[in-house]
Amino acid sequence: MRELLEPIVIYTHVVRAQGFSAAARRLGISKSKVSSQVSLLEQQLGVQLVQRTTRSLSLTEAGETLYRHGESIIREVDSAVANVQSLHHEIRGVLRVGITQAFGSMHLMPLIPDFMSRYPNLELEISFLDHKVDVVNEGLDLLLTMSEQLPLGMVARPLMDCRFVLVASPDYLAKHGVPTTPDDLVKHNCLVYKSEWYEHAVWEFKRGSDEKKIPVKGNYRVDDAPALKEVAKKGLGIVYLSTYLLENELQEGELIPILTEWSLTHPLALQAVYPRRQNLAPKVRAFTDFVKESLGEVPPWDRKLALLL
Repeated sequence: MRELLEPIVIYTHVVRAQGFSAAARRLGISKSKVSSQVSLLEQQLGVQLVQRTTRSLSLTEAGETLYRHGESIIREVDSAVANVQSLHHEIRGVLRVGITQAFGSMHLMPLIPDFMSRYPNLELEISFLDHKVDVVNEGLDLLLTMSEQLPLGMVARPLMDCRFVLVASPDYLAKHGVPTTPDDLVKHNCLVYKSEWYEHAVWEFKRGSDEKKIPVKGNYRVDDAPALKEVAKKGLGIVYLSTYLLENELQEGELIPILTEWSLTHPLALQAVYPRRQNLAPKVRAFTDFVKESLGEVPPWDRKLALLL
């Protein structure tokens, strides 16, 4: 059965890429070879694995089963190669990382030159992703995300807790007044993060033993936190945002923190998400360790904002 190993690997890449042409490009081989290898595999196993149409590729029950085993084989081979390389204390190969757009561009990209100087034999490929990500099918080694809904079957390693603050522009507060308790928010225009799978329309507060959950409403909802910040700066309303977005605006007075005697208790963390494996690839561990070390227990922007909040 060893002669089926290559067809199984090719088939697994076809499923990952959701197509023969895309798999051929990723593997650097011809589409005809990909198609012939999958056909050979079906002939040898005596089952149909995929149902081909002009627009999509769907799996039979046998195809789903083989795909799961194929993923396991590839991960074990990757792990074996990584462990052999680690015997020589070398971090090499290609590391494919998906990163949340806003946080990545603002706070991780400045760290990358230092990381690359530490590991000159490593190639780094970064994709900015703000959609719901399938780590395996998108060919990523890991995903850095603040999503509250993590992919099933993944390991999630917390790297940094997010701190939140309630802010509004000076113009908005001058026109509409400053809330003195969380209950006052029901009288204000609250700007809400809303995506295809999540809406943050209940804002949570804590002061000592007093806890409040306030359903808020407003005339603007968007699935992008920086977009919420920009309209808040224009005076549209009050917004609940992580401090990693607000360093400049708070220091320059473009946005004013409110209800600062209350802690905002929305649970969110930057997490490294990667497939569950027996042995984590050294390149993945090196990157996640570097990010955690660079950000520290209290990230740089929170240290700078300590006197303002």
